[in-house]
Amino acid sequence: MTSMVVLSALALCCALPASASPALPLAPRAVTTPRQEQGPRSEDGPRLGVELAAKGPGCAVTFEALDALLLERHGRSPVGQDTLNGLVQLRVVRALAEAAGVAVRTAELNARWRALEEQFRREGLADTLEGYLAANQVSRESFREHLELALLHEKLARADLGLAPDDPITGEQQTAWLSGRVQELGRRDGAWPWSDTPVARVGELVSISRTEFAEYLRAQLPEDELRDAAYELLLEQRMLARVPDLSDEALARALDAEVERRRLEIETSPRFRGAKYEQLLQAQGLTLDSVRADPAVRTAALAHVFVDRTHGDEGLRRAYEEERALFDSLHGEGWSLSVLVLKAAAFANDLNPRTFEAAEAELVALRDRAGSEPAGFAQLVKLHSEDPGTRERDGYLGVVTRASRLVPPSVRDAVWERVDAAAAEAGGEQGPEGALLGPVRMQGGVLLGRIGVHRPAPTWEEMSGHVHRELRRRLLEDLLPRGSAAFWLDA
Repeated sequence: MTSMVVLSALALCCALPASASPALPLAPRAVTTPRQEQGPRSEDGPRLGVELAAKGPGCAVTFEALDALLLERHGRSPVGQDTLNGLVQLRVVRALAEAAGVAVRTAELNARWRALEEQFRREGLADTLEGYLAANQVSRESFREHLELALLHEKLARADLGLAPDDPITGEQQTAWLSGRVQELGRRDGAWPWSDTPVARVGELVSISRTEFAEYLRAQLPEDELRDAAYELLLEQRMLARVPDLSDEALARALDAEVERRRLEIETSPRFRGAKYEQLLQAQGLTLDSVRADPAVRTAALAHVFVDRTHGDEGLRRAYEEERALFDSLHGEGWSLSVLVLKAAAFANDLNPRTFEAAEAELVALRDRAGSEPAGFAQLVKLHSEDPGTRERDGYLGVVTRASRLVPPSVRDAVWERVDAAAAEAGGEQGPEGALLGPVRMQGGVLLGRIGVHRPAPTWEEMSGHVHRELRRRLLEDLLPRGSAAFWLDA
């Protein structure tokens, strides 16, 4: 899963001399939630942003369906459990403060706000706190609520630890205090899928329902992830309408086949180093049942059935011949490529440590040390490359074809210029294996490459799989173009 798009009002307090960074959760960004309106439903039917999370031509998704999917995908994952822990802590602090009669005065909240704003100006982060929050998609109301909870946390911890109101307190002290209180009160987590039990309880003080957790989780997830989830639910509906006669038994067989395709892809990929599919699912809080119920998996299975029905092997061959140049350039012969990447930008700053020119100079020096053997280049990658994904694989990026979508165009063009030049020099008898490329600029950095072995054009069995995949992609794109879907986030 992608990381959470969140901003910690509480962590922002940490740099102030009289405060610290408590381990309370993060302020959700400004995400519209369904409005709880009284009275009968509109005569026009369910409304976007009220009952509906998304809608498209002939399809619609309710917030209930979206939240069920988000809980299935993320509720038991490490990120989801961290989110739940944060919600528990927030609710415990609020409940303890109410029980103890501890409150934060408006003047205290405003003073902390001004102190944070001054700190931001001093450190060059933003001219105003309002501007910083807007840039990070955090609403003022949500931030102030979490800022109030941060102050409540400090007050409660100081009082229990016997500290004076103005005594400094560290984040570690606050974390330990709150963890101790939760343990003392007794936290009990319910059993998935939390249909008839609370997701979590802390003594008699706090009880969090499935609906409350789902809404909080939705407010913490990145917008792109929310859009993708809602879109996939819409797309599943559109795909089901394309195969209305498909029996439950046929759907089950299609899902079995799709899961097995995914299992094979995972377990044969060097990226996962022999890990079993179920192990990876378990690490994400998923099961085979949840995978089979996921709309993305179901839609992929249904699309496979549809292309099988409408084409068959003869139809796939015909589609290939009609667009042979396209398929050969995308999936035909290619050359493996390993890379060493340095981050760079037009101007050096805190986020980009060097300019393009500086990165190019570094890579020229490294190129002169690489030698002709793969091991020498792999060693340089381990020591210097700033791309974690390829560094873990000794720099291996993959096979680059003439129209490869795997790499930036500048890199792809550099590979094939070297391939064609080597063929011309040797009269077509010798390839560029072992040749070094670059430095080559790309967005966000500069690359030094090493061309590896040649991969010949695939067999028809292999190419037919590529044709099938392309036809499925086009089918889904035509069924529901992204621009035809509307989301509550934009309502």
